[in-house]
Amino acid sequence: MQFTNNLFYICGEINEHQMDINVIVSKHGTQVVTATQLHMALQLPTPHYPRNLRRWLKDAYEFSDGIRRAEALRDFARRPRPGEPIEDYYLSVDLAKLIALRTNSKEKVKVAKYLEQKSKRAEQLSLF
Repeated sequence: MQFTNNLFYICGEINEHQMDINVIVSKHGTQVVTATQLHMALQLPTPHYPRNLRRWLKDAYEFSDGIRRAEALRDFARRPRPGEPIEDYYLSVDLAKLIALRTNSKEKVKVAKYLEQKSKRAEQLSLF
C-alpha cells in the first residue's frame, strides 16, 4: 500500500503477464481505476484504446440504480496528464467491472473478479 496526496493505492497482479491494476481510494472513499490500466489488463489491442475509451464513456450500463449512461464526475473523471499524448480517465470500480464484462477480451471475467476482490479489500481497510 502506498500513500500519496490523499490517495492510497491497493496493488495486485491479475497474472504474471499483465501489469498491475491499482485501485485508488480517495479521502472521500471513492474507489477508482485508470482506463489505461483497465485496457492493458483486458489485453485489448493498444491502437484501439482511443476508440474503446470513447465507446466505454458513451455506452449505457446496468448500474445498481438502473440502466443509464456513465456520468462525468459520478462514474468517471478525466485524469490530468500534462505533456502526455494519450487521454486517460479515472473510472469507478463499478463502471470498470461493467466495462470489463462487456468487452470481447478473454480476460474479462478474471479482471471483473479481480476488481471485485480489490474493492472489497479496500472497503475493509477503510473501516479501520
